[in-house]
Amino acid sequence: MARKLTALLVAFPVVLSSVAAGPDDEMKAMADAFDAALTGMAYAGAGLCLFAMVWAGFVLMAEGAEGEGRGRARNAVFMAVVGLVVALLAKAIALAVSGGVIPSL
Repeated sequence: MARKLTALLVAFPVVLSSVAAGPDDEMKAMADAFDAALTGMAYAGAGLCLFAMVWAGFVLMAEGAEGEGRGRARNAVFMAVVGLVVALLAKAIALAVSGGVIPSL
């Protein structure tokens, strides 16, 4: 039994740190992981927004400024900007909650 426990603790140092850590440390680690995920989402949103705008430029050049091509390009740019705003708003709300600006339960 002691060997299994030792092997578990050697193989998974996270288990050891979470057992030794208090509830405040666990909450901080969870908040840091959530913040890292939201930061990654914001970077991915910015990259995808840039890609969508470039794609919309190609659609506009390929199909011309008249007719359906113009509408497709405009919709692509609009949806890219809306997606970027949503991603950045999620990050801003999380920062406001963690900073105490918006009280949490």
